[in-house]
Amino acid sequence: MTKQEHDKRYYRIVLILYCLGLLVGGLYVGMVAPVRTVVQAQFGLDDGTGIWMINIYTLFYAALIPVIGKMADRYGRNLVFSICILVFMAGAAICGLSSFLNHFGVLLVGRVIQAAGAGGMIPVATAEIGTTFPKEKRGFALGVAAGVTGIANVLGAGVGSAVVGIAGQNHWAVMFYASIPVCIALFIGARILLQRSTKTVSGRMDLPGSVLLVVSVLLLLWGLKQLDVLHLADSLSQGGTGLMLAGFVLCAAAFFLWERRAEDPVFQMEFLKSRAIVITMIVSFLIGCVIVAMMLIPEFAEYVMRAPVGSGGYYMLIIGVMSMVGPPLGGKLIDRFGPKKVLIFGLAIMIIGYVYLAFFVSRNPSAAALVFGLALVGLGMGFAMGAPTNYMILDNTSPERSTSAIATITLIRQMGTTIAPAIYVGFITATGICTAGYQNMLLCVAGFALAAIFAMLFYR
Repeated sequence: MTKQEHDKRYYRIVLILYCLGLLVGGLYVGMVAPVRTVVQAQFGLDDGTGIWMINIYTLFYAALIPVIGKMADRYGRNLVFSICILVFMAGAAICGLSSFLNHFGVLLVGRVIQAAGAGGMIPVATAEIGTTFPKEKRGFALGVAAGVTGIANVLGAGVGSAVVGIAGQNHWAVMFYASIPVCIALFIGARILLQRSTKTVSGRMDLPGSVLLVVSVLLLLWGLKQLDVLHLADSLSQGGTGLMLAGFVLCAAAFFLWERRAEDPVFQMEFLKSRAIVITMIVSFLIGCVIVAMMLIPEFAEYVMRAPVGSGGYYMLIIGVMSMVGPPLGGKLIDRFGPKKVLIFGLAIMIIGYVYLAFFVSRNPSAAALVFGLALVGLGMGFAMGAPTNYMILDNTSPERSTSAIATITLIRQMGTTIAPAIYVGFITATGICTAGYQNMLLCVAGFALAAIFAMLFYR
């Protein structure tokens, strides 16, 4: 076997194994949603308590991403990826065990552990794919990875419904146990087939900085989830929201003061000195704001089509199919034209799609018009989602810091997905649930995409 043939074979192995990790980690973001009410009924919980089986996963997933990304840069991506697989598997087993113990607290502990594993697998896999492939093929590889992540996020709820539908609602724990054999196979494959990464940084891990960062992110995201845009003053004074945001400010200030003197800071302050990286961060945040609008598409579809409640989810399949086409194709275009043009093109298509939904579909509803508009949104999202910004951040950081950089923009994108829903719901309910409310919401999404294009004009 020639060296070129050996390299091609290894590239395929890297892509398959790490994309499988992206698929497993991404599916469990949404898989729990369809069985939430079933689990609540078993544990005797109300909606306000039961929703935490979803919220706690997203909170700790976001908070732990930068710390685990830093660990991967220090100790090797392959090692950290393998450990995260085992952590994720342990979390899944604990979640399943909670059904037999009939204890909701055990389920929450399992979800936190799952989140820690997924929070490592996803940025580590993306960074390893991006740095392993040669630059002329990097865009396509990142596009495939982004496509897998998008598919996992879109299809998570459907897969969860299918698993529980086969096993029965009383056996919802099977949904968690199903990941264990996949994780075992993935762990064995990673340890045998992937090259060992060497330790790149000496010295001690920045533990105080890591703790301050995790606490800061948890307080920020938790506080933002409690905000009511229409009643901002009231929401800040109730439920400890104001205290959480004030705590975030204090922890964030302590974090940045500590990082200035840390031997190997968990957050690289040099990132803030690079215009290209700062623009990538801004665009990642805005893309997070745009992508999360998908959660309101089923509601919009049901409203304009006068369809039964719960049927709007079928229209998400259109976005899912189109978002599968976009990332690999967009990745190949990135290899040829660079990430800037591809990202602007994708965002422009999304803007056209959302404006079309706002001004035409909302006033002239029909299945054909709705499908066409959602197809535009899905195609544009496929081009803009993940691959361009991941390419941009890897292009402006050294390989030794690539996982930390990917983790940083992933966290920032997650902040966008946390903040934007409250804004969208505010637009919908400001005038009562009516056509004007949905129009304003869709135009707001288009506005975030337009702001991202404006920011990209300054990217070099």
